[in-house]
Amino acid sequence: MTVKELAHAAQQTLQTHAGCTVKRSHVHELLAAAFGFSSWAAFLSAAVLADGGVGEPPSAGLSQLNGRALHLGYASDTASRLASAMQKFIAERQLSLIRWATLDEVLASAVRPPDDEQLDDEDDWDDDERAPANGTVAVDRDRLLQSRLLLDTLEVAAQGKDAKAHHRLAALYQCKLPSSYLYEESLKGRTLTTMERRWADDYLRLELQFRRYEAHLKAAALGGIRAAALEYANAFDDWEFFRLAERLLGDVDAEAMAEAAPTSESRASWLHTAAKQGSIWALEELAQSGDAWAEERLAESGDEQWLRSAAERALAKGDSLKAWIWQYVALSHGEDLTRSTMAAYHDGGQRDGAFYDSDFGGDMHAAGDEGLKLPDLGPGDHRIAKRMARELVNRAQ
Repeated sequence: MTVKELAHAAQQTLQTHAGCTVKRSHVHELLAAAFGFSSWAAFLSAAVLADGGVGEPPSAGLSQLNGRALHLGYASDTASRLASAMQKFIAERQLSLIRWATLDEVLASAVRPPDDEQLDDEDDWDDDERAPANGTVAVDRDRLLQSRLLLDTLEVAAQGKDAKAHHRLAALYQCKLPSSYLYEESLKGRTLTTMERRWADDYLRLELQFRRYEAHLKAAALGGIRAAALEYANAFDDWEFFRLAERLLGDVDAEAMAEAAPTSESRASWLHTAAKQGSIWALEELAQSGDAWAEERLAESGDEQWLRSAAERALAKGDSLKAWIWQYVALSHGEDLTRSTMAAYHDGGQRDGAFYDSDFGGDMHAAGDEGLKLPDLGPGDHRIAKRMARELVNRAQ
C-alpha cells in the first residue's frame, strides 16, 4: 500500500465512523497526533510512516487524539469517534514510525560492500527476531524492505530528485549480483531440484533488487552525495565516479577513498586526510612509504621503530639537534636509541631463532640494530632538545 492509498483508506474509514466529511489534510494531522507530533509537517521532518509493525508504535492515547480532533474544529462527539476510529485504523494496519536518524543509523550499520562474502547460514537464524530493550519491534534492513509505505515514501521523494532519498533506497536495496546459472539452465529445460528452484527464484528477486540498488546509487552520486559516488566507483569499477567523489563536497570515508584511489598521488593525499582525522592505519601506510610527516607523528607516540627512523633521517640531513630531540623522546618512553640490539641467533635446527649458545654450536646469524652514534651537543642545545622533546611527548598524550 502506498502513502496515497493509505491516506485514502483512512479518510474513508474516518468518514464512515464519524458520519461527516473529513478533509485529507485532517487525516494527516490525526496520524501525526497519534504518534505524538503537533503537526504533520513536524512528523515528516523527523520521521517516516511504516507498516508491518516496524519501528515505534503510536505514543499518544485517545485523549490526545480527541484533543487534536477538537482543535481541528470537530464537535465533541464527532471528535471522540474520529479518535477511536483512527486508533483502530492504525492498529489494524500495523502502522509505526521510523525516525530518519534511526533509519540512517540502521542502514549505515547494515550495509556491506557488494563483494563481501555472504554470512554463514547459522548467522541468519535470528535476523528478524531480535527485539530492542525498549520493547519496540527490532528495525533491521530486511524488515525495512517489507514496509511498502517506507519504500513508497522514499520512491516518491526520489522521483522528485531527492538525492538523499536515492541514497537511502540504495542502502536498502544493496545486494550482490546473483548467479544466473541455474535460472538459465531451467530455461534450457533442465529439471531443477526443490533447492535449485529456490535458488533460481532468488536470482529473479535479487537481480531486480540489484538493478534498483545500482540505479539509486548512481542517482545519489550524480545528485551530489559524495559517499554514494565512492561506493558506486567501488561497486561497479567505474573510476569516473571516484573522480566525481574527489570533486564533490560532503562527508566521505577518507580511508576508503585512499584504498580506492587509482593513483599513488591520490592515495597519498587521502592517506594524509585520514591520518589527520586520527587514522593510525593511514599514518602507518604513509610512514611505510617514506613520508617524513607520518613517520614523525608515529615517533612522537613512542614507537621505537619510527623513533629510530626519524632520528636516522635527522642525522642524514645533518640535523644533530633534531636527532637528539628524538633520543630524548625515546628516553621518556624507556628506550635508548644509542643502545645496540645486535645479537647472535641460531640459524636452523631445533633452536632456530633462539639466542646463540656456543655449547650447542651450529649455524648462526646476527640480527638487531646497532646503536645510533649521536654527535656531541653543547649544554644549551641539550636543554633545547629536552624542552622540545617534552613538548612533543605532551602533544602526543
